[in-house]
Amino acid sequence: TKRFANLAQRIMLLAKEGGCTRPGCTAPAYHCEVHHVSGWTTTFYTDIHDLTLACGPHNRLAEKGWTTRKNARGDTQWIPPAHLDHGQPRTNTFH
Repeated sequence: TKRFANLAQRIMLLAKEGGCTRPGCTAPAYHCEVHHVSGWTTTFYTDIHDLTLACGPHNRLAEKGWTTRKNARGDTQWIPPAHLDHGQPRTNTFH
């Protein structure tokens, strides 16, 4: 029921993702914020399976029509608004 990720969750995200999960971003984990994939105001849960890393500018994309989801492998996919969706990658493979 707490909004912020705890230390153990942050360490797991650092180990799993290594940095910002938005495709094309090279920001390392220590420049990232914890992002709720489903949106905390929707679920009111801070569960490790619903968390990802996003740098500050990319974390705010959720307020501009972008959505995130986890795929079958547990990787975060970034879905752009329809008018910006032109077949670009959905996951970041940089880290």
